[in-house]
Amino acid sequence: MQALSRSRRRALALILLTGLAPLTAAAGEVFKLGHMFARGSLPDQVALKFAELVAEQSRQAIRIEVYPDGVLGDERENVAQLRKGSLDFTISGDVLISSLGNQFRVVNMPFIYRDPAHALAVYDGPLGVAIRSGIRQEGIEVLSWHYVGTRMLTANRPLRTVEDLKGLKLRLPQDQAWVATWQALGASTQQIPFTELADALRTGRIDAQENPPNFIRGQQLYKHQKYLMTTDHLPQRQMILASGQRWARLSATQRQLLLEAARAAARWTTARATAQQQDDLDWLLGEGGMTRIEFDTRGVRAALAEIPGRLAGTEGERLYEQILASGR
Repeated sequence: MQALSRSRRRALALILLTGLAPLTAAAGEVFKLGHMFARGSLPDQVALKFAELVAEQSRQAIRIEVYPDGVLGDERENVAQLRKGSLDFTISGDVLISSLGNQFRVVNMPFIYRDPAHALAVYDGPLGVAIRSGIRQEGIEVLSWHYVGTRMLTANRPLRTVEDLKGLKLRLPQDQAWVATWQALGASTQQIPFTELADALRTGRIDAQENPPNFIRGQQLYKHQKYLMTTDHLPQRQMILASGQRWARLSATQRQLLLEAARAAARWTTARATAQQQDDLDWLLGEGGMTRIEFDTRGVRAALAEIPGRLAGTEGERLYEQILASGR
């Protein structure tokens, strides 16, 4: 039988998702987790680890079915499904934070974090508490957060300095902090869904993109990009999210089990991502056929000096300085 296309697989999955009666833990034990990332990628691995731990700790009383590859929609669609209660869990990155209000947009700025530990520490501290509270008010529960690799820039021409970014057709997620940052550095940004990124690179709609090495490898973006720049501009954090509607119907015991499983999966993923970052980079530069270009970040900080204020006024400037100074 001929394999189903991505669009047909996604349509079938959506019919299954919306056609079944909602299940609560009291009436049944099967929950759905959808995400847009490639099967076998780190986000998919954390989803599977979460499902595995939940099954083990509940002695198979609770099962989580994982739907990768965007068959239930992209990141924003999955988040919208959580709000409606038509999806139980998803894996999402920092793009959700910008929807919480102007003051949080600075949290997503590239070139603001020194390393993964610095980025995660922000989520662990008072700012993280405020972020989780804001997300809860949006009808979504944050169960845990983890690191999946540091974002790097890839392109079909070498980029060595800030000057080389001028006019670059760069794909970005729909995040105001990312767009403002890269436009300030001279790039011409375009918002293209992650599930359409490989095709946009293949057809030449864009010149460049930025993602962690694991995502570049997992989505096979290296097939359409020759050069990998060592920008290391943003340690990528992600979260395991639950539908607030579904969460409210769980017992305290069930919530605690899910929280413990999510946090254990997050610790596992952060450790795995830290170890795998170099392996993925080596693979891309070897078997993946990419060429590494050392990127000179001089001039970046000066170019971005006005961005926090533009994103969130004096509160944004204060938060920017607070993040830069934290963890020292």
